[in-house]
Amino acid sequence: MKEKKNSLLEIEKSGNKNYNNTNNVGNVASLKLPQIEVHEKGSAMEVVLITGLMDSQFMFNETIRVLNEEGADIVNASFSVTNEDTVFHTIHCKIGEFGPSPGAAARISEWLTKFVDEITKSS
Repeated sequence: MKEKKNSLLEIEKSGNKNYNNTNNVGNVASLKLPQIEVHEKGSAMEVVLITGLMDSQFMFNETIRVLNEEGADIVNASFSVTNEDTVFHTIHCKIGEFGPSPGAAARISEWLTKFVDEITKSS
C-alpha cells in the first residue's frame, strides 16, 4: 500500500492525473477509488482506506462502525489528503485482548471489502 501511495504522490506531483468528478470515483494511474486493504499480525490489525475527497467522511465513519460491530478496539486513526483529491485513511486496531478470535480479521476484511464494492458499484 505504501508503494501505491508513493506512486500516486509522484503522479500527482508530475501533474499526470485523470479524475472523473461526475460520479465521485477517481482514477489515478488506473487506481479505482475507493479501495481498502486489511493487514493482520497477531491481535493487531491495520486497515488502509483510500477514498475520494467527496466520500471520505462517510466511508471512514462506516469503516469505523463495521470495526466496532466486529469488536475491534480502535487504537489509532489518521488520514492524509493529497492534492485535495484523494484521502488515505489508516486505522490501527486490536482484534482480541488475548489473541485474535477465530476468523475475526477475515470477517472484518470480508465486510469492509463488500461495503467498498457496493459503494463503488452504486457510484
